[in-house]
Amino acid sequence: MQAANMNIEQWLHVLGLEQYAQAFAANDIDLSLLAQLTEVDLKELGVQSLGHRKRILAAAARDSAPVASSAAQATFAVDTPADERRQVTILFADLCGFTALSRTLDPEELRALIGRFTALVDGIVLAYGGTTDRHIGDAVMALFGAPRAHETDTLRAARAALDIHDALTQLSAQAARTLQAHIGIASGEVVAGALGCVDARDYTVTGNPVNLAARLQVAAAAGETWLSDDVARALGDAAVCDANGEQCFKGIDTPVRTWRLRAIASEPAKASQSLFVGRQAELEQFHGVVHACVARRAGHVVHVRGEAGIGKTRLVDEMRRYVQSQGFAIHRGLVLDFGVGKGQDPVHAIIDSLLGLPAVASSEARQAAAARLAAEGVVEAEQHAFLNDLLDLPLAGEWRALYDAMDHGARKRGKQALAARVTDAVCRKAATLIIVEDLHWADPEVLGYLSAFASGIANGPGVLVTTSRVEGDPIDATWRARCRDTPFTTIDLGPLRTDEALSLAGNFIDATQRVALACIERAGGNPLFLEQLLRNAEEGSGSAVPSSIRSLVLARMDRLAPRDRLAFQAAAVIGQRFDIALLRRLIDDPGYVCDGLLANALVLPEGEDFLFAHALIQESAYSTLLRARRRELHRCAADWFAHGDPTLHAQHLDRAEDERAPQAYLAAAGAQYTAHLVEAALRLAERGLEIAQTDADHHALSCCKGELQRDLGDIAGSTATYRAALAAAPDDASLCRCQLGLAEGLRVSEGLDEALELLAAAQLIAERDDRLAELASLHYLRGNILFPLGKIDACSAEHERGLAYARRLGSPEAEARALGGLADAAYAQGRMRTAFRHFSDCVALSRQHGFSRIEVANRPMQGFSRIYLNDARQAREDAVAAARAAELIGQPRAQLLGETLGVFACHELGDVQAARVHLEHEMQVIRQLGARRFEAQNLEMQGRVWLDDGCRGEAVKALYEALAISREVGTQFCAPKVLGALSRAVDENDERARLLAEGEDLLRLGAVGHNHLWFYRDAIEAMLSAPDPAGVLRYVTALEDYTRREPLPWAELFAARGRALVRTLQEPADEAVRCELGRVRTVLMQAGFRHYLAAVDAALAA
Repeated sequence: MQAANMNIEQWLHVLGLEQYAQAFAANDIDLSLLAQLTEVDLKELGVQSLGHRKRILAAAARDSAPVASSAAQATFAVDTPADERRQVTILFADLCGFTALSRTLDPEELRALIGRFTALVDGIVLAYGGTTDRHIGDAVMALFGAPRAHETDTLRAARAALDIHDALTQLSAQAARTLQAHIGIASGEVVAGALGCVDARDYTVTGNPVNLAARLQVAAAAGETWLSDDVARALGDAAVCDANGEQCFKGIDTPVRTWRLRAIASEPAKASQSLFVGRQAELEQFHGVVHACVARRAGHVVHVRGEAGIGKTRLVDEMRRYVQSQGFAIHRGLVLDFGVGKGQDPVHAIIDSLLGLPAVASSEARQAAAARLAAEGVVEAEQHAFLNDLLDLPLAGEWRALYDAMDHGARKRGKQALAARVTDAVCRKAATLIIVEDLHWADPEVLGYLSAFASGIANGPGVLVTTSRVEGDPIDATWRARCRDTPFTTIDLGPLRTDEALSLAGNFIDATQRVALACIERAGGNPLFLEQLLRNAEEGSGSAVPSSIRSLVLARMDRLAPRDRLAFQAAAVIGQRFDIALLRRLIDDPGYVCDGLLANALVLPEGEDFLFAHALIQESAYSTLLRARRRELHRCAADWFAHGDPTLHAQHLDRAEDERAPQAYLAAAGAQYTAHLVEAALRLAERGLEIAQTDADHHALSCCKGELQRDLGDIAGSTATYRAALAAAPDDASLCRCQLGLAEGLRVSEGLDEALELLAAAQLIAERDDRLAELASLHYLRGNILFPLGKIDACSAEHERGLAYARRLGSPEAEARALGGLADAAYAQGRMRTAFRHFSDCVALSRQHGFSRIEVANRPMQGFSRIYLNDARQAREDAVAAARAAELIGQPRAQLLGETLGVFACHELGDVQAARVHLEHEMQVIRQLGARRFEAQNLEMQGRVWLDDGCRGEAVKALYEALAISREVGTQFCAPKVLGALSRAVDENDERARLLAEGEDLLRLGAVGHNHLWFYRDAIEAMLSAPDPAGVLRYVTALEDYTRREPLPWAELFAARGRALVRTLQEPADEAVRCELGRVRTVLMQAGFRHYLAAVDAALAA
């Protein structure tokens, strides 16, 4: 048939571009104008796709050329596939009584009549998506399923046959004579392709179904349509048929069962879910779990395991149906291996579902849900930040700053605890089923939330059902221990038994057929494999049935329309879940819909997106792409995600083998870090390192990895990463950055000497190139290193330089750090008033700009300096708040300082029990960090507590152990304090004198300021116990001299106490002395230094 035998809509339909039919009609474009169309014309008609314009213009050029009047020309514009085996339905329609008509009609009239008949048939066939293969006299041979297949080709052929009969009734009235046709329809495997040449006009099919359809047409009476058994079985309940019994036909060796089509019963049912067979024992086990759960109001976890395609999802769906019938509410999440967009992860999906929120809920709806949880008492005040994160709501003010300051672990623990509370609240109200599938792709963070959901259902009628492949199953003893209060059941799925497989096969074809038996054998009891093989069973001979799921999917993909095939492959590039808008971009088709993929059961709707029916289908489709095409599509997808999802942008560039991928991973890691997903950021950085090709990329990603490892507390890993990066630094700027990063890690792990050497080398580069940020950082870092070394003047000078660079740089953050460093230096010099002022300024500036990590790091030091202003009570409150805040945001070093401050403050206040609690917490963090300097100080303070409790032997043992560690790691930090405490603990005068002499020597060599203050106070106490009045006055003078430059209330108080007690020994009845003692006692009481009251009270009572 020439184009003239079609209308424009039919012509466009052949091209697969029927979406433009309305625009063509609205502009009066018919077939006669095709040859005159230009690119500009097509753009004006709304054909924006370049590919579509090219196809239309090429087809128009070919159709406008003189061609033979053959219906085969209807396929000229369709991309002709290579020769292939295809499942095709063949329709033969023949005009009855042709011999009689030829005797009664003029040849021209007969020709015209035949032309009207064939045109009528051609139009109906085309309308139902078929193609006319050939005209043979007054007969028409039509194909359904070649060159384009449809899921309902057999039904389309049946409908076309019935419409032909109806149309001939109308044509009879016009022709004033009775016209009838007899039609035969058969289906089966044929070889499709071009005969003689590659021109699509020679496209045809050969095979036994062609012969059978022709024989059925001959056998059918006028007005009848005969069907082969295959066709009737495929139509099923959709058609009303009468059995003709078995017929013998010429050229066909065996009798054939045939049917007569009477009518189409109804619209065919939509593709239903696959038949559920077997698994009765597993279902009964699950029913028992549900019954016990409801009866005891106690939750349960059911973990379904099995190989890919074994039927996990289908079993879980039956479980869902059952609990739904029992009144359970259903909440579902799916773990994907690739292509997870924002808000699509299983955690957010389940949280939204538990709160009754759709995935696309507005901010107002989410805020309302948050308010409801707060009103119901589900969410405590301190959990609002975690709730806002889970609900994708913004944070503001102090909550934003605090949340930004938290490390990943703190945020994760908080959100998981909240997820458990929400689950518990929902489960207590109503029976609840939570489904999370495909855990073999879950990362540790999702597994953490999963344990939270499991814990949340423990005390209510809730069931958590999970699925995983056996290979890569992440549910282990450690995970189970996290939710040990919730019973756990594992259901391992094995292959279907033979009888079950036969039952499943019987839902598709006769289970005794050779092909079915071959499918059952090849499927190996895997129901997905079997179902897919059976769906393809009649599209190839037994030998052609694929032996793997990949070849199976390829066979189905070949049946897709060209653009569906293109879309199917492109969608596989996006991932198991794909967005229709992105798919349209990849295939350059803004009007594409997934009906073809849905009809072929290759994809399923999933909210606004689509999901491949099985991961193996997506993987198989992906494997069909040539490498060049794969790179092209991934690059296009990467561009799509460039401004919306840095992680997917990087992953697609990676798969595109694009040189930009490492830098994209670096950016994605930064975005995840900003979002407080530090572990995810680390994984991205590590993947970037795996593919990095240039020295610059490798170095940048190594530094990123090292920083992330340090932030996660992996100091050893961080230093190792930085060492490797240092050895391969591509240029001086990179070298400088590595040196700073490595020095920061060494500072925490006590490698101070090496850290200083690294900073010296980095300074040469930074000063030469005037790198202000690096200069501000390195001076700050060097000051922090010099602090514990007791090189206080140098420490102060470094922080002054750091502050100057920070102000030149215009960086409030660097300025806040420098202020903290200056405060540290002042503290180390014993200038506690100045230290308190700098620490306070640092904390205020940090709070103003939201630098919560800097604020938390300096709050303990603010408390330390406050002690020497005789405000130990406030210092104790500072300690509790600082330690809690540091633990919350995951800053172990700041937490350590907070606990140490608690020890100092409680000791000063004489609260021995509270001091012991802080000492225990402090030691836990010390062990985590491996901070030996603080271990020495912890042992020293333990010794002081023992001494205060009167346990002198235990005190001496702890203090000597502290002294040994101090001598090992450096005496500047706390050794003089240790020696001072020992001087009070020992009994022998000679030993006391030796200890005090050593302490004084160490102070002269240089030590942190608190050593001077505590050593002199200890020495005063030791001399008072001796008693040695001259010794007391000597150390009182030393204390006064040390603080003369910047007097301190604390030092003035203990100096006055020492002098007054000595004068009492010398002049016990002197009223002025007693008056001074009374004043000292009042100040001690006001400051809360109760431990130092006993000697004063004894002197006053004498």
